[in-house]
Amino acid sequence: MGKHKKYAVKLAVFLILLAVSLGAVNRLLIPKYYYNSDWPTTSTYLDFYNLDKDSVDVLFLGSSHCAAAFSPVELYREYGIRSYNLGCEQQNLLVSYYWLKEALRFQKPEYVFLDTFMLFPYNEEEALNTAGEATGKAVDVMKWSPVKLEAIYNICRLDPEQKLSAYLFPNERFHTRWKGLSEGDFTLRTMAAQETLMGFRPLDFNVDIEGYETFGKCKEEEKEYAETVAVMEVYLDKILQLCEEKNIRLVLVKTPTMFYSREAYNTVCSYAAEHGIEYLDFNEESLYAAAGLDFSYDSCDTDHVSVSGAKKISDYLGEWLKVEGLAGREDAQWEKRVLFEEHCRRDVNLKGITDYDQYLQELEDENYAVFIVALGENENYYTVTDGGKLVAEKSGREALAGQGTVRKGLTWYSIEPDALTVDGGRYPLSQEGTNILIYCKEKRQVIDKVYFTFHDGKAECIR
Repeated sequence: MGKHKKYAVKLAVFLILLAVSLGAVNRLLIPKYYYNSDWPTTSTYLDFYNLDKDSVDVLFLGSSHCAAAFSPVELYREYGIRSYNLGCEQQNLLVSYYWLKEALRFQKPEYVFLDTFMLFPYNEEEALNTAGEATGKAVDVMKWSPVKLEAIYNICRLDPEQKLSAYLFPNERFHTRWKGLSEGDFTLRTMAAQETLMGFRPLDFNVDIEGYETFGKCKEEEKEYAETVAVMEVYLDKILQLCEEKNIRLVLVKTPTMFYSREAYNTVCSYAAEHGIEYLDFNEESLYAAAGLDFSYDSCDTDHVSVSGAKKISDYLGEWLKVEGLAGREDAQWEKRVLFEEHCRRDVNLKGITDYDQYLQELEDENYAVFIVALGENENYYTVTDGGKLVAEKSGREALAGQGTVRKGLTWYSIEPDALTVDGGRYPLSQEGTNILIYCKEKRQVIDKVYFTFHDGKAECIR
């Protein structure tokens, strides 16, 4: 009997070690989309789990339209409203439902704003209206619980292309990533602790878009309606039911986009009226005007608002929530994000500076690694600083070359006669004037590259 017990203990230990090893391998292989990605889905959800329990008053859910339009930092700074943006790239309404359900395990919001873009056909070749990879990206980050298991079950039930085993064991999907693993794959805990803008993805560029038109309300007899995606409407109903059960006020919302029709607006208006809920559509002319929007300036493409558009929409919602009676309150978690946002804004503002002396002053930041390469007819020169401390310096008539690391040896760089390589990215050098490249150690990415030429004592900035 004692012998059998000994074998049983050994077997149990082996199975535990196997489970731990498989879990570690799966976590390692799952792709991560941090704050230095175009759409930082991983950071959005990991940071949500860092929040104090029952500290969020407002939640935002939806696709990238949502992620780019609603700024929790702006809402807190101006109105004291504690919100979080759970939007992500191609978030269909099934994913919105399960992330709401997951969020309610930790928070008790008074309001939920749901962007309605994915209620209508987006990717008609996909069973869930969006790419399977996008669905997986959002669900993979979710903590294991009955909520996640239910989400996986229904994803696989509704989409025959998705496999239950591939969600339970992600290495089945990502086993070919071994050769592509990077620092971010091995530093999940560090990256999870990194502050974000509460899920908001600022798109810090503007594109002059022509052809956008708002639409006004029309008479009942003149209305035409857009057809919804049936499974998406099922999950809209589920979201509404869940909000009603939890005594949460659901508000349907749509951000400005050129890919949303008057017919879609009529459909959502009808749904909202039938169920007695609010619908705020910023494509509707009166609301568009009330928010002070100008699509030709406040957009970064045909689909998404820029930082300026997000500020206007967030401010409008802040006033709306204030009128509805939602009180602001102080919270250290959001105070910290206000400071982080100010630093992010400084990074963005660098791209708008064209004065040489002013630009050099802005480089005195402990979070920056700065590479300066000056090429001339008689002498060449380069210098590398990390947080204001000199790392490397060289000058001479010959072609310059050098390599080394910044960020405590974690980011590699190489200087060649015609290019500067930093963290795997290659940046051509202008052969005339002074090249400056800024690498943000906090974001782990290059945030600006510029060169200045000098003529008659004047510096010209070229990007």
